[in-house]
Amino acid sequence: MKHLALICTLCLWGALSAQGSLQFNQVKVVTTTETVPAGKVWKVESVIYNIPLDQSSAQSSGTASCNVIRYRHVAIEVNGIPTKVGEGSHAASYSSLDFIHSYTKLPFWLPAGFTLSGGPCLNMVSVLEFNIIP
Repeated sequence: MKHLALICTLCLWGALSAQGSLQFNQVKVVTTTETVPAGKVWKVESVIYNIPLDQSSAQSSGTASCNVIRYRHVAIEVNGIPTKVGEGSHAASYSSLDFIHSYTKLPFWLPAGFTLSGGPCLNMVSVLEFNIIP
């Protein structure tokens, strides 16, 4: 019985250690397109949207095209695909079309090789970077 317990303990330890662990590396703020480096993972924590409150601030900041809240303006891009992050959903109606915008819930993880950017309005994306330790 003791041998069985020892063997089970060793197998469990081997299985847990074989999967590796994560070691915190740095906090990043992503605006332009960046790629998750090999041997790392990113945890996307939050987004600061770059949407001016009024037209005068939009013109002075050079983001006049970003002052209208539209799906592509408030989205970040994951592998070049616009991705709106937040919580829940938002019902919208345009002409005869009714649809629901779904949001990707934060936080979410990106593996090595994935790209991330702040989207067309250069939203700032807060990321925690971890090293994968074998």
